[in-house]
Amino acid sequence: MRRAILLVLLLTLPLCVNVGAEEEDAPSIIISEVLVSPSSMKNNDTCTNCYGATDWNGDGKYGRDSDQFIEITNTGDTDVDISDWWLDDSLTAGSPGCRIGWNTTIFAGESISFYVADTGIRLSYYDGGPVNLLNSDMVQVATFSFPAKDSWYGKSYVPNATSGGLDKVDPTPADFQGRCYNEKDTEHQGSFWLKGRVVTMVAENEVFNNGAIKVVDGRIAEVGDASIIPANESIPIHESGGTIYPGLIDMHNHLHYNQVPLWDMETHLSPANRNQWGGYQNRYQWGDNDDYSPMVTKPKMLIHGDSYWGMGSQAMKYVEVKTIVGGTTAVQGGPTSNLDPFDSILARNIEFWNWERDWVHTKVTELTDDYIGNHIKNGNNSGQLDAWFIHLAEGVDEKSRAEFDILVANDLLVGEVVIIHGTGLTSVEFEKLAEVGGSLVWSPLSNLLLYGQTTDVKAAKQAGVRISISPDWSPSGSKSPLHELKVADLWDDEMLGGIFSDYEMVEMVTSNSADAMGWQAHVGRIMTGRAADLVVIDNNHQNPYRNLIDAIDPDVRLTMVGGLAIYGDTDIMTEFKGDDIEEFGNGKSIDVTYSSVEDGMQTWASIVDDLSMAMEFNYTEMQATFGEVNDFDNLVKNMQPIGLDPIWTFGDQRYFRVLNNSNNANSQIDMSKLYDRWYSRNASLEGVTIIPDDNPKPEPEPEPEPEPEPGENTTKDWDCGKYCVDDSKTTDEQKAENKAFVNATLIVLLIVLGVGLFFASKMAKKNEFDEPKFIPSPPPMGPPPSEE
Repeated sequence: MRRAILLVLLLTLPLCVNVGAEEEDAPSIIISEVLVSPSSMKNNDTCTNCYGATDWNGDGKYGRDSDQFIEITNTGDTDVDISDWWLDDSLTAGSPGCRIGWNTTIFAGESISFYVADTGIRLSYYDGGPVNLLNSDMVQVATFSFPAKDSWYGKSYVPNATSGGLDKVDPTPADFQGRCYNEKDTEHQGSFWLKGRVVTMVAENEVFNNGAIKVVDGRIAEVGDASIIPANESIPIHESGGTIYPGLIDMHNHLHYNQVPLWDMETHLSPANRNQWGGYQNRYQWGDNDDYSPMVTKPKMLIHGDSYWGMGSQAMKYVEVKTIVGGTTAVQGGPTSNLDPFDSILARNIEFWNWERDWVHTKVTELTDDYIGNHIKNGNNSGQLDAWFIHLAEGVDEKSRAEFDILVANDLLVGEVVIIHGTGLTSVEFEKLAEVGGSLVWSPLSNLLLYGQTTDVKAAKQAGVRISISPDWSPSGSKSPLHELKVADLWDDEMLGGIFSDYEMVEMVTSNSADAMGWQAHVGRIMTGRAADLVVIDNNHQNPYRNLIDAIDPDVRLTMVGGLAIYGDTDIMTEFKGDDIEEFGNGKSIDVTYSSVEDGMQTWASIVDDLSMAMEFNYTEMQATFGEVNDFDNLVKNMQPIGLDPIWTFGDQRYFRVLNNSNNANSQIDMSKLYDRWYSRNASLEGVTIIPDDNPKPEPEPEPEPEPEPGENTTKDWDCGKYCVDDSKTTDEQKAENKAFVNATLIVLLIVLGVGLFFASKMAKKNEFDEPKFIPSPPPMGPPPSEE
């Protein structure tokens, strides 16, 4: 937040070589030298072809990651204590700033050099840019600007006092090296209590209806009934106003695609080559669809590529927020960038930086007969492997099923394996998977849209396989596990006869996922010592597990990762963050700015604006931004305005239109029930009262339904509570009993129907599913610079 305030103060300052202190008789502190491109060595050990490299800071390393430096000089007659001052490049992007250490004094006429190895401030040859020095009150003392694509190897920039420009000279860094420290605002520090109905996921009966969780430095220190809070407690106590769950875990995604909306796709194969449900046979076919490139792959490439829009950090933050607003706190499938702009903030990236439990491998490409996979075998034998996520048997044909045979034949069926999809597998394969303790990730919506069929989770459950539910990706899946839960629940109800209890369904997005990748000591359950990765859901159902399954976007009251409140209702976000939040809309607020990471001060509003503009794929804008790339016209061929995928599922009318019109998805079930059962309700519904139950019992097993009489309607009722209409048919006996009432009201109903049809015809265009509600208009701005 400090940098955000500073930005406002500096918007009116001109960019010049050095500002200097403005007070009369004040000492003059300037940025006197900047080395952007230090020479590197080809071979550090033998110094073969050293290119004139010099180890300027004496740490034994050569090049831009160690020897870039910023020199500060005191040109005045008075010593100046610069302790607690700030050094930064761009104030709104680039590297995070750092705070100069205590007892740092620049004597009159002396200089101090700050090296990138210490500051973490990486100056960009491609972008050029400023270097800024700020005092402890965050007031700018000096600024130094150098042009893009201009610096020379082994030459420093120094200001030319005569011309006001810059000279390139041999480096002359000061002998005195300063220390500069990054703030860690990505980690929670302090203590608080969070109260509410606590669903621990330790056991089905372990629910505290009036519970409390104590969080200390991002971890759960205590959990139990609210009576554990000491009298006259001195640390903050936050009333959540809802039900608290472990944060949801997304075990299957491809995040860098998720700025695109749901792919409005029809199977392009001839009828003879389609499967029995009208869809594709396997995952190697739909990539040949004519729409796949302009609707899926090119948008990802053009948005993320540094040679194109270069909005990778904005896009990754946006798509992580999409899952965070659904209560997700950890997600698999991010690009292997190792970049702080998103890896160390917002949702946890399963592949990076997690309690040293990220020895994780992922295989998305086809498993071939000759795949050896020694890294998997060695990791399994040594005990270092945490998880192996492998896309396997995604399809309904024998080719898909046979991929499992390769896994077995090549000795790769290990306990750490997490099979993603497994759509073509049978009970035989699932029994083998269960024997080694492997896991399955079920993504029903993506399966139904592409193949018209999904994984035989009934066989997997009977075999004892650990199952998780995850959405796959935006082009053919849900926006987060919260929404995929509803597709899974619909399939379980309509096609499987309700074989999964509500508790088991919630396990599949929390504890099962943690167990599958060896994270059970850290997340997945609300227990002491675990990370405070939590989601709070409004109280809409007495059954705490059904409460989560039925929850939709407006019901997510708070999402917290490691004790940091990231998103939620504005009142509770204000309690945790004060004014360090941004308005999200719909009564929600968000915090996506972190001063201690690269590009960490990109605001939510700027992220949405940038991506909204880019996702229009306007030819003129693209030509102005990256038109110099090779074969530009072929690159942007067939690109049309796509629009940024809305963050919320609730209100995304296009999303439901695509689902309802998909021949594949509707081949076995009616997908309109997804909207009717969950998303047709008013967003402002008040929560129901929770009936206290100090010893909740599991729901009894339902009694078998009697065989229907000849001619009796067999449509299955669905208990959707207060938020949807039960449209099940009455029996013949009930119809007879209600006949008198129906006759008495028939005339009134016909009149009402006629009036309703008249007004409905006038309002029809306002209710079409053609446009999403929450796609922002493109901002009046030019394209951002790209980086080669």
